[in-house]
Amino acid sequence: MTAPTFSDLSEAERQWIAAQLEGARQFVAAVSPSDASGPMTLEVLDRAWAAWLGREAGDQAEVNAIINFVGVQWGQFLVDRLGFAWTIASDRQGTDLAVRALPGQGDVLLYPANFVAKRWEKREANFLAGSFDSVRQQVEAVAAGRPLKPWWRFW
Repeated sequence: MTAPTFSDLSEAERQWIAAQLEGARQFVAAVSPSDASGPMTLEVLDRAWAAWLGREAGDQAEVNAIINFVGVQWGQFLVDRLGFAWTIASDRQGTDLAVRALPGQGDVLLYPANFVAKRWEKREANFLAGSFDSVRQQVEAVAAGRPLKPWWRFW
């Protein structure tokens, strides 16, 4: 397996991210109006996603838009709070928007929109805050040089 290569974002890609973050705010206002006037938090995003999952899904364009809104907002939380950076990652599978932490030390790489799309396929709710905490723990372990305990080991 070939390691991915990374490139900086273009101005158009930065603008696209900004548009998705604005879309996330509008999405929250539409499906979770009680959260619209407060700050965007992981819990707010979880509530909005859960509310949306409970609705009749629109066409594929709407689903893709919501996945991008939520995925990019989740990725921005990783950037703002855990030291990730937006990047374009390319490998044999293709090229996609990703967030990356600890370059050269652990190369922690996540594809936020794909992460959310997988949860859409399962109709999974209330995963954003918990997943953020799991990512934080893993990044801290890699940064400290501690081996990660496999999830399936209980001892």
